[in-house]
Amino acid sequence: MIRLVLVLHVLGAVVAVGFSLSYGLWMARGDATGAAERVFALRTVSWIDRRLTTPAYVLQLVTGLWLVFLVNTDLLRQSWLEISIGLYVALTIVAITRYAPAHRRQTMLAEQLSTDPAVEPTYRAAAQRAQRLGVVVTILTLTILVLMVTKPRWW
Repeated sequence: MIRLVLVLHVLGAVVAVGFSLSYGLWMARGDATGAAERVFALRTVSWIDRRLTTPAYVLQLVTGLWLVFLVNTDLLRQSWLEISIGLYVALTIVAITRYAPAHRRQTMLAEQLSTDPAVEPTYRAAAQRAQRLGVVVTILTLTILVLMVTKPRWW
């Protein structure tokens, strides 16, 4: 049973991190190609996030907690696990309260920009904010991944 849950945990990480890392590429291609393509790229990122990335992050939580239960890991003695859980909570809060609204605003402004060029400065500012938040989410995600692989002991 432990191996099956571990495989699901790793698979969830591959899907979540893999798609998350592709978002910047989608948006860069959309911005470089044109207004309609920009909107398509932003909507595609939202579609992928709702149907694949977010469920994979939820799978990470469920399988991670299941693994802790199965192997009887004492959370108070595993510094890497405590830090990873804390970072997961921070990542979830930033993604839900900051990144998702910023991405929705960017998408809305991209749709307006396709018919109203005057929206360009507002769109650029929104796109930069979403990009900065995306970098924060990516750094948190990759930090958790490194901790899960290396399992450092600090206390």
